[in-house]
Amino acid sequence: MPSGFPPFWEGMDRPKVWYQLADEVLQKGSTVLLLGAPDTGKTTLCHFLVEEALKRGLRTAYIDADVGQSVIGPPTTLGMALLEGPQEELSGLEADRLYFIGATSPARHLLPVVVGLRKLLDEAWCRGAEFAIVDTTGLVAGEVGLALKFYKVEALRPKHLIALEGGSEVEHILRPLWGREDLKVHVLLPSPKVVRRDQRRRQDYRLERFRFYFRGASLKEVNLQERALISPASPLRQGGDDLRGRLIGLIDGDGFAVGLGIIEDLHGERASIWTPLEELQGVRFLQVGSLVFSRGQGCL
Repeated sequence: MPSGFPPFWEGMDRPKVWYQLADEVLQKGSTVLLLGAPDTGKTTLCHFLVEEALKRGLRTAYIDADVGQSVIGPPTTLGMALLEGPQEELSGLEADRLYFIGATSPARHLLPVVVGLRKLLDEAWCRGAEFAIVDTTGLVAGEVGLALKFYKVEALRPKHLIALEGGSEVEHILRPLWGREDLKVHVLLPSPKVVRRDQRRRQDYRLERFRFYFRGASLKEVNLQERALISPASPLRQGGDDLRGRLIGLIDGDGFAVGLGIIEDLHGERASIWTPLEELQGVRFLQVGSLVFSRGQGCL
């Protein structure tokens, strides 16, 4: 699986403070939430804590909320992997559950992101998780960043919040959280050895992940009288021209994504979609996302 990230710990020191942090936050029944701006090392620290939790025998739920630079599941989804025992690789994990957002940024999808994370966390506890860690996007700036992170804390009720901050970029988020009796806030400096990725590298990474996901995709016919086409974010316009090439989530009866598809064509009550799924049993809805693909992008 192409990860898009450098090999774990390549050229990276494991600071002593990380081990001290692990001793404090790795508790049975605890949820830990990470936040920080882009390129502060959130995912690297997250992987370290997951590995330490597994070494200590904790059945660990790793929840990936980074819809743009995901390591669990394809971009545009929130992913949850339930792990037992040490793992050789934590990038590109198979998801036990996916929640479809349909976009590579949470900025215009705050409610679905918060709801989806709560559903994934509840699912993890129901499946026997003993510890949960949630990695997040780098969207922390301004009112949108504040609202997203604040309401993630409200919905997930983590026992520990770990903030990676080089200056004061997350102070506006932390200010209303200081002093809460049910939450302990830990502020760490980013590692100076974090590998920084510009916008082009991030776009290339997303496309690589989509190409990998849709490898071997085939065309499937869907009866829209049996499986409704829905768009919770906005009403669908009449006709199918605006939906050709649109990314869709294939949603089960519990609201989780079984997989993804791309609309090839709509004709009457039938849709043709590209999907790597071999069969569509269990799919109840087709949820329209905001991304549009063309054949020239090489995803199929």
